[in-house]
Amino acid sequence: MNGSKTRILIVEDEKIIGLDIKHTLERIGYEVVNLVKSGEAAIDLTGELKPDLVLMDIMLSGGITGIDAAEDIRRKFDIPVIYLTGLADEETFYKAKVTQPFGYLPKPFDQKGLHTAIEMGLYKHKIESLLKQKTIELEVEKKKTDNLLLNILPAGIVKELKLNGSVKPRLFDAITIMFANFHNFISLIQKYEPVKVVEQLNEIYHHFDMIVEYSGIEKMKTIGNTYMIGGGLPIESDDHALKIIEVALKMSEYMQKVNEKNKYEWQLRIGINSGQVVAGVVGMHKFTYDVWGDTVNIASRMENSCEPGKINITRSTYELVKDIYDCEYRGKLNAKGMGEIDMFFVNGLK
Repeated sequence: MNGSKTRILIVEDEKIIGLDIKHTLERIGYEVVNLVKSGEAAIDLTGELKPDLVLMDIMLSGGITGIDAAEDIRRKFDIPVIYLTGLADEETFYKAKVTQPFGYLPKPFDQKGLHTAIEMGLYKHKIESLLKQKTIELEVEKKKTDNLLLNILPAGIVKELKLNGSVKPRLFDAITIMFANFHNFISLIQKYEPVKVVEQLNEIYHHFDMIVEYSGIEKMKTIGNTYMIGGGLPIESDDHALKIIEVALKMSEYMQKVNEKNKYEWQLRIGINSGQVVAGVVGMHKFTYDVWGDTVNIASRMENSCEPGKINITRSTYELVKDIYDCEYRGKLNAKGMGEIDMFFVNGLK
């Protein structure tokens, strides 16, 4: 006996047969919520009563067949349907099969066969529901993973990584790298409450992230109090230097506003250089999209040689932006192993 009182809707256009099925089900221990003759009534009552299972005759009174009604019920309510039929022709049997019922019971049937068909139908529906739920959960986790990767790596790199399992290093002939650094950060940590200083640094980086994302360039990484971005990679562009300068000016403007209402002063230095790099993904578990080459090293030197509140660029970057931005020559940097490098401050738009 089924003590859980499974609720069943019977759809049968022959009243005598329907009543016989009803009495049989009640003897077994099921609850019959209703007995209807047409597919239209079956759909309406399924929506109203929400039975656990529908026993559906294939040939019904009314404008639609049991197969059509079953498809509608499955689609709208996700309730299992077991077919009852006295028809044995191959075409009808095949059509019933392809609607993926949870059971198929030819007439005449006995109590044992009916009971077995119902329990198997309920079990199949339970397993299918669990699989659907697991699929949804996996999709949610996949979306979380994808979003996490997109926060770490450029979209094109994520696509290549997912497709191939790795990312090949690539040479870029013309890109621009920028380093932004708070050179007084250690003194701020020592003088003021360290947790509060780091919390504000996080707020500043969050605002920097929004500036970078809006400008369509690539955030490379943060290393402590250093923020690194790149233009012209992984998607090449002709305006990489112009975009980087635009971002640098917006960051400087934002820091001026921060310092106006802050009890201590953040001293931002920005260094920029343009040239050739090799870019790729490093790491096995914690991926990082990184760049290598003299262009990167010189950009870092530009930041180290910069004055607080200024934007320091090399001649290679200057040549790319001089028609748009007002730049001030400030002398040469003697870089070990690289010779003397011309430096310019960017004052703003012309």
